[in-house]
Parts: sequence; structure tokens; C-alpha cells
Amino acid sequence: ACCLVPLLALTARPDRGRQRRNVLEDIHESVGFVLGIPWLWITIVFASVVNISYSGPWSVALPFLVKQHMHAGVGSLGLLYATLSPGFGLGAAWLGRLPRLRRRGLIAYGGWAVGGLMTLLLGLPLPLVATLIVVLIAGVADAAFALIWTNTLQEMVPQELLGRVASVDSLGSVMLLPAGYGLAGWATDRIGPAAVFLIGGALTFGLCVLVLAHPATRNLD
Repeated sequence: ACCLVPLLALTARPDRGRQRRNVLEDIHESVGFVLGIPWLWITIVFASVVNISYSGPWSVALPFLVKQHMHAGVGSLGLLYATLSPGFGLGAAWLGRLPRLRRRGLIAYGGWAVGGLMTLLLGLPLPLVATLIVVLIAGVADAAFALIWTNTLQEMVPQELLGRVASVDSLGSVMLLPAGYGLAGWATDRIGPAAVFLIGGALTFGLCVLVLAHPATRNLD
């Protein structure tokens, strides 16, 4: 009988209640959960669209802006990108001191609206010092949204769905990113990098105001 114990352990079947579910059922459940929570699906759609108006200018048009309008070189471009990091650090430190985040919707979307305004300002003829300040503020704004969104998902999504919902969020948020890069490149060539920042910043700010008009996002706490 003792010799049969290892054999029984190897051949025993798992409990039927814990059998692996079909992948399509998991996807259906997670997508259904997202569509049932207005602040969740609105934010995913919003982020997907904003990746055209916000990420496109910063990732594609900024080098051309530095060269053509600031008449500077790769050193200034690197300095601008590097200034984003202390901005992120300041934003993280500011939010990290709070024992509990309140008015998440207003702070998160307000932060992204500030980022849109900073994007718009980069399209104006500013000196390098002013441009660095604008970029620093944009970094703080980006950190505010990113940290609040991560914290909100972890607190308000059931643990058994968190991984799948985060996957839907990641896919939906970056779905239009390649189109944003392509459109930003095309627009930079046609109308110039300054106009790309002006238009992209204005669109981003307008989208933030539109999203905040919905009670589900404005009252998120």
C-alpha cells in the first residue's frame, strides 16, 4: 500500500471545481467587467485616443522641434527628455506623502489636462529655460495620472480579475499608438513640429475636459 501512494499522487485528477477555464471565457469575463464599469472603459478609450494627440508629438515631433524652432542640437534634446525624470520623481513624491488618495478623477484627468497644456506651450517660441520648466511640469502631470491609475486598478478591481483587466487596459490603451506615431510624423512633415504640438496639446486638453464632464470619472474617489 505504501508503494501505491506515489502512484496515486501522480494519477489523481484535480478537483473539477478548479479545472482550467477556457481562455475565451476568461476574455469574455474580463471584457464584460470592463464594459460594466464606466470610469474604467472611458479611461481606456480616452488613453487610446490621447496616444495620438499626446504621445505622438512627444515621441516623434520633439526632435524636429528642437532642431527647427529652438535651433539646438542633440544635447538640448537629451536635456529635455532627461528633465521628464525629475518631474516624475516630484509627482511620485507629492502623491506618495498622502495616506489615501482622494478625488482621484479630478487629480488624474486634471494632471493629464495640465500635460496637454504643457504640450501646447511647447509649440510656442519659448527660450530653453522656459521649455525645461514646461517639460518638468509635464513630467509631474504624467506621474500623477500614472500612479493614480495604477493605484485605482489595484484597489477597485477584484483580485481574481486584476491581471486580466490590466491586460485589457494595456492592450486598449496602446492600440492606436502606432497610428499616433504615423500621424505625428506625417503632420510634422506637412505642417511643422510646432503646429503638431499646438494641435496635439489643444486636443489633449479638450479630451480631458470632455472626460471630466462624465460623473463616473469626475466623481471617482
